Amino acid sequence: MSEDKQEASEQSIYLLRTTQQHHVQLSLMADHKANMLIGAAFVVFSISVSQVRSGTELSWPLLVLGVSAAISALLAAMAVIPTFEASPKDAHERPNLLFFGAFHRMAEADYIDALEKQMASDDDVYRAMLHDIYQMGQVLAKKKYRYLRWSYSIFMIGIVATLLLFAVDYLARL
Repeated sequence: MSEDKQEASEQSIYLLRTTQQHHVQLSLMADHKANMLIGAAFVVFSISVSQVRSGTELSWPLLVLGVSAAISALLAAMAVIPTFEASPKDAHERPNLLFFGAFHRMAEADYIDALEKQMASDDDVYRAMLHDIYQMGQVLAKKKYRYLRWSYSIFMIGIVATLLLFAVDYLARL
């Protein structure tokens, strides 16, 4: 905040809480979508593998379908794998004490002392909320939704490519 600091209004705090809850909902939605995609991809992958194991010759359509499903599942898993950093990247940056990754290696007494210092003023509490919202947004944009986008794209491209290859294979046999 600037030198002309004003106390955060109730509306400001309400906006921050709403934004924070919205980010949490977006994270839950991303996890749910990733889990659905992992399930669908493994079903498709299992069907592809069972077709090959049952004596069906390995064809390009089955290979493309199986590989794209496996890659899609891996990318979706990357979206839901938890990541956290123990300390900020910048030495001048204060750790986000609202996130467990910033304090999981701290002694409980040190954590309590650090959090009490951060809660000493309304401005510090306000900045902690802003910092937490920013970091949640970064994780959503740079990790969860990025991997989800790639996962869905590869899954869809794999299905379209499989359909095209089946059509080419069918037409070649006429």
